[in-house]
Amino acid sequence: MTTLNIRVAVEEDVEELYYIMHQAFTPLRELGINWPSVNADRSMIRDNLCNTTMFVLEDEEKILSTISVRYPWEARKSVATYPFVWWFATRPECEGKGYGSYLLKYVEETFLRDTLKVPAVTLGTSGRLHPWLLNIYKRRGYKVYKERETKEGDLGILMYKTLIPEQFDENNLQRPTS
Repeated sequence: MTTLNIRVAVEEDVEELYYIMHQAFTPLRELGINWPSVNADRSMIRDNLCNTTMFVLEDEEKILSTISVRYPWEARKSVATYPFVWWFATRPECEGKGYGSYLLKYVEETFLRDTLKVPAVTLGTSGRLHPWLLNIYKRRGYKVYKERETKEGDLGILMYKTLIPEQFDENNLQRPTS
């Protein structure tokens, strides 16, 4: 029986994370998607390790999946008043085994809802270049709250998922613009 472990990524994981990110996002690069995660190099991964909470799901041998959480209180510009998940990737040879779903559920429920007590989580996806993800997130309970055209000709979609309904206020999703 395989034992799975979820932990926060560390510097020693950079090479393996680079492999996973590069391999998992190759199809998106080929579609012309130009997001940081799609083109992440080792330096960007180190920066992500320092500025977000980057989780990994691993078995006894290797990292299987990763996802990062950005916070609205970070120094860099945030897209919402709730935490934002990004850099979500699963080792391509492990796709379809439920590892990504397992890790995302842990981050949503155990970390964000039960530990940090945040009422909602947000994420961004593509509406045109890889629309299948939109439907996956909708099935997981995410709802669209903002769409915008990108300079690459894609439709950038921001989504949210309510984690604590009695504390969630849809009017607080977007930061006021100045």
